[in-house]
Amino acid sequence: MAKNTFKRSKHVPQRTCIGCREILGKRLLIRLVKTADGLMIDTTGKIPGRGAYLHNKRECWEKALSRGLLAKSLKTELSALDIENMRKWMEEFPDLIDSSS
Repeated sequence: MAKNTFKRSKHVPQRTCIGCREILGKRLLIRLVKTADGLMIDTTGKIPGRGAYLHNKRECWEKALSRGLLAKSLKTELSALDIENMRKWMEEFPDLIDSSS
């Protein structure tokens, strides 16, 4: 009997950006976690707590804040400090580029 040489592809966990609802690999999105210390960016993906995923685009972060999507996803209320921290982090991201021009 011939030896099976089938190679399995590695499983890539999928997550949804709460701002634009696009589904991508977990490592391509930024995880935000609500902890007892407040809202944190989870670069390792291992901080305990309920998390939500966003692109590194300002547009997605603004939607998540303005529509209350982040608070809903985290099932908690965001404090003024949490919102202020998010706005600081958002400043590092690129603006949406209008491709229709």
